[in-house]
Amino acid sequence: QNLVNFVQEVRFDHMGVFPYSFEPGSPAERLGDPIPEHVKIERLEHLMQIQGEISLERNQRFIGKTMDVLIEGVDEENQISIGRSYRDAPEIDGLVVVEGLAPIGEIVPVKINSAITHDLVGELLIQN
Repeated sequence: QNLVNFVQEVRFDHMGVFPYSFEPGSPAERLGDPIPEHVKIERLEHLMQIQGEISLERNQRFIGKTMDVLIEGVDEENQISIGRSYRDAPEIDGLVVVEGLAPIGEIVPVKINSAITHDLVGELLIQN
């Protein structure tokens, strides 16, 4: 419960969570692993549900704003680009889904139109 309270107080933009795992040879080895696996999973899911609500709320503050987005991929069939803003670390944080095609590797201005739990959705302001 202390961790839940901390997460609710700090209100992270992004947060990764993993269950405790017993590691032989580590300093914690002498503590053993007294927590049943199903309890670990329940706690993880509860914490991620709370963080999902916080992340959505935090993402909504960007709606209507323009952000610079580094384009990392495109889907020509659906006419969208995928990128990251200054607040998104590769592989672990959210993405910015951009309506419109932009060159991979370019930083482009994107107007944010909506937010989902971990990602932002916007439109490309400059068409190439």
